[in-house]
Parts: sequence; structure tokens; C-alpha cells
Amino acid sequence: MRNIVGLSAVSVDDAIDRALVQARDLHGEPDWFEVSNARGFIKEGQVTHYEVSLKLGYEPKPANADKDPYLNSVISRRPNRRVQNTIDWRF
Repeated sequence: MRNIVGLSAVSVDDAIDRALVQARDLHGEPDWFEVSNARGFIKEGQVTHYEVSLKLGYEPKPANADKDPYLNSVISRRPNRRVQNTIDWRF
């Protein structure tokens, strides 16, 4: 299990997405995540940014997974997208 922090000026959802993108880039695709902490920072009565702490889970890879053509085809289809802002998807 790994821990990672995501920051966003847009929303908590966007902070989660940014943390997951960073996790994929650094450690590979996680199998699950848990939000362990979420907080916002306020300045002059306005939220300036959001911060989330995630626990990431990775399932152990089977020893012969590299030789399994089906598993490799499924893994190769996983999108490795860069997330911009989730607010863009809502409108």
C-alpha cells in the first residue's frame, strides 16, 4: 500500500483525479484507493485549494503474468489519460 496527496484549486474530485494520475505515472495503475483525509484551505472567505490524502492498493502481479496473452491484452487497453479538471466534464 502507498500513500499519495493530491491538490486542486477546483474541487475535491479534481484533487483525487490528479493524485491518481500522479500515482499511475510514478507507481503504475492502482487497483483501488481510499480517501484517508480531505481538507480545504480558505483565504479571505474563499476556498483557495483542496487537498486529499489517498491510500493506494496494488494487487500482487502473478509470476507468469508477462506470458499470459489475455492478461496483457486487457492491461494494454487501460487508458493512461492525463486528467485536466473534472469540472470540464460536468459542463
